[in-house]
Amino acid sequence: MRITEMQASRLIPLLPVGEAPLDLLGRCGGFYACPRSNGQRTGPLVGYAGRYESEDGSSMQYVGEVYANFAAAEPYPHVMWYVAELMWRMYSGFFHGQDVHVFCGAPIGGYSFSDVLARVCDRKVVKAEKKVVALATGTSRERADLVFGRHRVDPGEGVVIVEDVCNNFSTTEKLIRLIQECGATVVRIACLLNRSLYVEGAYFSETLGRRVPVLALVRRRIEEYRQDDLFVYDDAAAGNVVWKPKDEWEKLPR
Repeated sequence: MRITEMQASRLIPLLPVGEAPLDLLGRCGGFYACPRSNGQRTGPLVGYAGRYESEDGSSMQYVGEVYANFAAAEPYPHVMWYVAELMWRMYSGFFHGQDVHVFCGAPIGGYSFSDVLARVCDRKVVKAEKKVVALATGTSRERADLVFGRHRVDPGEGVVIVEDVCNNFSTTEKLIRLIQECGATVVRIACLLNRSLYVEGAYFSETLGRRVPVLALVRRRIEEYRQDDLFVYDDAAAGNVVWKPKDEWEKLPR
């Protein structure tokens, strides 16, 4: 049976050799940065999952120039292994401390990476899960608690939380609280991308009352804009936005 050129390209393995993580993610179909020429955008903006209420009461998506989706790399085990080894080389002293006993994957973006990173660092790995407590409605988003279902952490263990992307650290704080309730404590936060506008090398946890080191493979601030912000208004008003970049990757220039 003959296969199309597109199908063939998907069968060719991605071979990361000394490649920057975001460039590699782009080849997996998971990273886009709006191109520019002479200071002007030559590509579309992207829509984000976050929303805000406009002056007329309608719900509007935030937009921006950068899109990162690490789930696009998960089908390629050798890519995940490559980035895990990069993390280990960058932070081996932090991962092999005597206070590190277990890696905890945050749902669900941290699952695949926590498996590979724990294997590289020779540590246990567990997963936290989401338990829906209120369904989404026309005016509110789904609400969920974090729980340990299939796995658990034991009292006295030092835990590294593993996420794909850290932004506002709200999920991180919930997970810190859950781990504390189990009698364990969070000693590190590891992520592939720290895109926060404010958190640099450490995150202050209200639950712990102290700062927790944030170990990021990539540190890059990614701004989100209201559609009426002057920085993006012209493109947003003209419809120069790919609203669902994950599902419309082909609309983004390479």
